[in-house]
Amino acid sequence: MGSHSLPSFLKDAVVIDGSLSGVSSMPFLEELIQGGFHAANWTVAGGYGDNTLSTLAKIAERYSLIEQRPDRLLLVERVADIERAKREGKLGVILGFQGIETLEGRFHLLAIYHKLGVRVVGLTYNNRNVVGSGCLEPDDGRLTRFGLEVVREMNRLGVLVDLTHVGNRTSLDAAAASSAPVVFSHSNAKAVRNNPRNLTDEQIKACAATGGVVGIATFADFVGDTAGGRRPTLDEYFRHIDYVAQLVGVDHAGIGTDIFADPTHGTWWNSNTRMRYPEICGGMTYDTHGLAGFEHHTEFPAVALAMLKHGYREADIVKIVGGNWLRVFRKAWHG
Repeated sequence: MGSHSLPSFLKDAVVIDGSLSGVSSMPFLEELIQGGFHAANWTVAGGYGDNTLSTLAKIAERYSLIEQRPDRLLLVERVADIERAKREGKLGVILGFQGIETLEGRFHLLAIYHKLGVRVVGLTYNNRNVVGSGCLEPDDGRLTRFGLEVVREMNRLGVLVDLTHVGNRTSLDAAAASSAPVVFSHSNAKAVRNNPRNLTDEQIKACAATGGVVGIATFADFVGDTAGGRRPTLDEYFRHIDYVAQLVGVDHAGIGTDIFADPTHGTWWNSNTRMRYPEICGGMTYDTHGLAGFEHHTEFPAVALAMLKHGYREADIVKIVGGNWLRVFRKAWHG
């Protein structure tokens, strides 16, 4: 699965994955630590059936894992926790949502989830909900009044607004309404790969205008052609980073792998993502949804070296692998 040590020029860098899924599994998290990651936004609720009770159960599972392995993990509530994780050789666990269905329309639960450690919240998950349209809705609707209230409350609390999976107009409205940076934690460029989950230039520019970051995902069909189960290459992955950097500047590009290295996840993926959203899956199967050369977090050191060979400056790589995320977290979380 690749080398386990980061190249020397990243010795002082903080490495962050803007998005990952998966069950509460220490072997999965060990792969991140071995790959040199210091923090990751780990999904604990999504727009695919989670409610308040299931979300609380997942948060409790994360707490339990952190309590069992305090030598390897810590909960991230502020940027100082990520910096501490790097110093101590641990992984900082950031709790995040993909969709607000788990609120069940209860606005004030945002404050409760913030107290429990949730620091990143996506507004929709492909479909329409009470805040607006997902990226697969045919009508591309606006941010609702309730959605505006949610964005303002997240700004007040210090929760990062994530516009991944959000429809074009809803995401533009949310970016305009937010007083803090917004992000697309795991989304790629539509101009490079025309997938319905990928971003228009207008969305990328709106995110950058807030000071935000686009985390480039490794999900195969977001990156390139997957006909016949083909896996896109690292060169194709870098085209998305290149595109964002050229369009809005390197300060707004990041890594958001969306890797879920969990062998039990295949059944869920086939019955949820593949069945419900075939238009974003292309020729992928669960076994071929990963990127050639960056299928596991343990391969990240080789990915960083490949970026260097691809012509990225060392200072820019430091920003892309985590520096940009740190800047956004500091502003959105109020420190």
